[in-house]
Amino acid sequence: MSLAIQTLGLTKRFRKPRGFRAMMRHPFGCEEVRAVQDVNIAVEQGELLGLVGPNGAGKTTLIKLLSTLIVPTAGTATVNGYDLQEEGRIKASIGLVTGDERSFYWRLTGRQNLEFFAALSGCSGHEARHRIEEVLESMGLADRADERFQTYSTGMKQRLALARGLLHDPRILFMDEPTKSLDPTATHRLHRLIKEDLAGRQGKTVLLTTHRLEEAELLCDRVAIMDRGLIRVCGTLAELRGMVQRRDKYTLRVRGFSPRAEARISALPAITVLSVVEDGEVLLQFEVVGGEGLSEALDILHREGCRVLSMDRETTPLEEVFAHFTGGEGG
Repeated sequence: MSLAIQTLGLTKRFRKPRGFRAMMRHPFGCEEVRAVQDVNIAVEQGELLGLVGPNGAGKTTLIKLLSTLIVPTAGTATVNGYDLQEEGRIKASIGLVTGDERSFYWRLTGRQNLEFFAALSGCSGHEARHRIEEVLESMGLADRADERFQTYSTGMKQRLALARGLLHDPRILFMDEPTKSLDPTATHRLHRLIKEDLAGRQGKTVLLTTHRLEEAELLCDRVAIMDRGLIRVCGTLAELRGMVQRRDKYTLRVRGFSPRAEARISALPAITVLSVVEDGEVLLQFEVVGGEGLSEALDILHREGCRVLSMDRETTPLEEVFAHFTGGEGG
């Protein structure tokens, strides 16, 4: 098991103005906010877990806790088998990728930046040069490596950030909004790299935070929804959809649809029927709640001699699942 978190929590103290009179005597007061509350979750080796939630949900804070950048006020966690107190061992086994470009040196080239961060991690000489060439090649940056970082596009900067996170070939990757500010083409390339190469071919464990629900749906084996410091739910997309009242929509193109068939189908519970006549064919749209009624509708069509030419299914959108567990907050 690559990540195991048990009741991990963090309480922050923020300074808050108390009004003009209070400020005359006490310039600022303090207010406690629980940024992460009793998080319990496990991520298996080789799994790609997506962490989604509204702004301020605690996603980045959780990443920082697991990366040992900040210290929890309660609870325990193990990363690659190491307790959070074993800071050096954890940092040696993880890679951290963020959308923060300020951590690079803009006047240095991409290669020089990687040489600097490799030296910080204790890797130098021939080994460092060999590894830098590998990650530059895998990120598609080998031909631009000797250009200054400040000349890079947003997509190139993000790929260099990923290259930096992979310098020491970590078993676990923490990725905090890796596609933030990327255009669709750069996003697609990074998606393929994460899913097909890092998680697929190399078998790395990836914990990825994102505001893009479609990104989590496309990439992740499981999704955890976080809100107000709590993990509200975690599971596969099928499991999450099964936890809410599903409203699957089916569109059937039918030939030989009769008034009798329409009357019988319309009488079924939990089904809404909209029929549209097109060149002797009928387009039936079923909105099925909880998966009930579809088999009965198909049976009626069969018994009434109707021919189903095609059937399309539209499942419950992930946005509805997200809203269900976050009280309607948007991603």
